[in-house]
Amino acid sequence: MLRTDKIKFSYAAEEILKGIDLEIEAGSFIGIIGPNASGKSTLLKNISSSLKSDSGTVYLDSKLLNDYSSIELARKMAVVPQNTEVNFNFNVYDIIMMGRHPYQKRWSGVNEKDKKIVKEVMEVTDTLKLRSKSINELSGGERQRVIIARALAQKPDVLLLDEPTSSLDINYQGEIYDLLNYLNQELNLTIITVSHDLNLTAQYCEELILLKEGRIFAAGPAEEVLTEENIRQVYKAEVLIKTNPLSDRPFITLVPEVNKFNRKTEKKDFKIHIIAGGGTAKKFIYKLENLGYQLSIGVLNIGDADWQAAKELGIEIVEAPPFIDISKAEIKQNKKLIEKADLIILSDLPFGHGNLANLEILLDYPDKAKILFSNLKIKKRDYIKGKAEKIWNKLLEEDENILLLDDKSRLTSEIKKLEN
Repeated sequence: MLRTDKIKFSYAAEEILKGIDLEIEAGSFIGIIGPNASGKSTLLKNISSSLKSDSGTVYLDSKLLNDYSSIELARKMAVVPQNTEVNFNFNVYDIIMMGRHPYQKRWSGVNEKDKKIVKEVMEVTDTLKLRSKSINELSGGERQRVIIARALAQKPDVLLLDEPTSSLDINYQGEIYDLLNYLNQELNLTIITVSHDLNLTAQYCEELILLKEGRIFAAGPAEEVLTEENIRQVYKAEVLIKTNPLSDRPFITLVPEVNKFNRKTEKKDFKIHIIAGGGTAKKFIYKLENLGYQLSIGVLNIGDADWQAAKELGIEIVEAPPFIDISKAEIKQNKKLIEKADLIILSDLPFGHGNLANLEILLDYPDKAKILFSNLKIKKRDYIKGKAEKIWNKLLEEDENILLLDDKSRLTSEIKKLEN
């Protein structure tokens, strides 16, 4: 339905688009993503003919875009620009009626068909209740729905949107994308949207086009395009990608404290073994892994939140079935990992009969450096009538290589001291 063939475009001497080939089927919902200056908005403007390509061609329904008259093109394609400011303070009804101009003959005025279509698009976009309000009275989300309604009044086959939710709060962002999804699914409208919001586009768009420096770096379903390696290469950012349990689409979280001044390039020689459970180590596991430390962890119950985090990151784990005591074989495996480590970290996990061996094992390594989280008192974490507290106190009395840490935010700085 929409095809581009090696389109190139430059601003002055700077080449922005460097040969873009696209094929977009009718009824698709496409998201164009990429960092600043990657060419997203420029590509959209070339597709809409608001910018003329230096070379290459754009086809709409097998016809060259340049062969359409402006009126013909306005009946096939509508654009929702990034800037939705309206210079005159018209009311909502009049602004949406402007979308009917491609169908109105000079001096003919508004006819019954125009009125019928405008009412229909106002109902679809939930703007009928706003019809008498002036555009300057509206909130950002209301204004965006009005501009989308004006575009829909053109009765287009293709709707192009440039950053449709960039200035909206999370409620209106979801509302706009729910509307776009409805238009795509129920009215079979082809939608192409440019966005900086990777998570929104991942949840709603059928396919994504990832641009880097004016070229297509990756294209396809969200789970194929939004990979940690792709984002690392294109955005120069470290992220974690999980699956949204409701949509089965990827969900991206930026990893804090990892930026261009402090980026993991290779694994450190420093090895850390973590004893944890119940999700008590989840946050700092991600941080330490991204700082380049060689990590191991155990013994963890299969399915535990810390186990899941370690699995995602590919950390070596000693794992055990839930609801039973740690076995001798698992203790032996755990000891092998501890013996390789330069540091042992014990999180503020609770202790019961099943995992007491995770605390007892520390008695066998008095010469190993250890960080024990003490932000929660051992009495509150001891569910076996003082047995865990007794071992804890013995460790503190006999082991000179223990650092008690009651402030988790100091963990990385304390590790760096031990490295030196």
